[in-house]
Amino acid sequence: MNPKEIRKMLHAIEEEIFSRAEMNLKDMLDSPSAYVRARAVKSASDREMKIENIESFLEDPSPEVRKNAVASMAKAGESRDTILKALDDPSDLVRSITVKELTEFGYEDEDLARRIAADPSKKVRKTFVIALAEAGERELLKEFAEDPSNDIRGILAAFNGELELKEEELSSLSRKFQKIALLSKLGQRNSGTAERMLALLKDFRAANIKRTLVEVFESFPEEISLPALRKLIESEDRTVAIAALKTYRKIKGYDVSLLQAAERFMDSEDEEMRFVGAQYVKGLVEPSAVEILHAGLEDPSDRVRAVCMEALANLMDHSIEDVIDESLRSTSSKLKKASLRAIKKLKTIDMGDHVGRILSNRKEELQTRILASSVAGLLKLDGLLPHLEGIVLDASNESRLRIASARAMARINPSRLADLFGFTV
Repeated sequence: MNPKEIRKMLHAIEEEIFSRAEMNLKDMLDSPSAYVRARAVKSASDREMKIENIESFLEDPSPEVRKNAVASMAKAGESRDTILKALDDPSDLVRSITVKELTEFGYEDEDLARRIAADPSKKVRKTFVIALAEAGERELLKEFAEDPSNDIRGILAAFNGELELKEEELSSLSRKFQKIALLSKLGQRNSGTAERMLALLKDFRAANIKRTLVEVFESFPEEISLPALRKLIESEDRTVAIAALKTYRKIKGYDVSLLQAAERFMDSEDEEMRFVGAQYVKGLVEPSAVEILHAGLEDPSDRVRAVCMEALANLMDHSIEDVIDESLRSTSSKLKKASLRAIKKLKTIDMGDHVGRILSNRKEELQTRILASSVAGLLKLDGLLPHLEGIVLDASNESRLRIASARAMARINPSRLADLFGFTV
């Protein structure tokens, strides 16, 4: 078969597999179980599958189903008036998601703000206030100035720069509003403000507040933020150091001048620091870091070893084949997935038995089996055709796994795949 015919066949097979998934979804929507119906509505929305007469689910006896129906309608671009009907729902869960969706799509106005300000549920009012504050809608927020809820008044104070920058005050807010409170109170993003923020760090004990304060540097000009973050990366406080390296990466990407700092992280007794350091070294794709990464393969943490293995594969280090073999024998999904990605990079061809075992084991994580299918196809492991064929033909398998296996078969033996689905070769 030529490549064009193979692509056409795969497209038809995918359509058939997804069609079966749609049929299953219709059965789920009619299920007597509220949990199943709610899951079906969400699943349809996630897959951008249209549900006929979706508005009828606003009358479902389950609040969870009605909530998911509102979210699905908003995502599908239903009219504002249709979604507004859900504001009369007796469940504050449904009304909360409704106001969130309305605000997200820019449907807020004075009438809606007054209506929500009178809602008896703090949950609904708070959801709306948060959405308005995130959208920067100062005028509409005035409707909530006299709200009886301390939480809502705290959010408004943070937004207006009226909150004292004390730990007990900031701790009551989400991290997003902690940032808003800090920036609103501190004013301009200049070197003076940066110095005040560095001084403030010494006043806080709570890890989430220290993390927030460091992350705020992301909004500063680089000539101010980067020197400050470099200083914080050297902090003995692991919360501050980790947040500083992550924030530096967001601003500057992977900077080889921080290799030594990342190596210091990998020598830490703290697992999170070692993991973040390994991730940074991996992102550098720096040949001089090979020894550091090999040392990381001895780390007691699965996730650190997994990152180091993938990093060495990116550097085309074939000496890790024994490590890959050992990892594929382990019970760790993290190590198995890292090994499979490393095999794809290195195109190692003597791991077929391990890959076949993963494919045939229904207890393996879905993503691990999908990766194994991809490896089988990439390396054209024809000995794994029976495993792939079994997955493709079993309609109880998740559609993504079946499609990944069909693609692998198309690489190895497209004629056999054509036979299975009745295509003429």
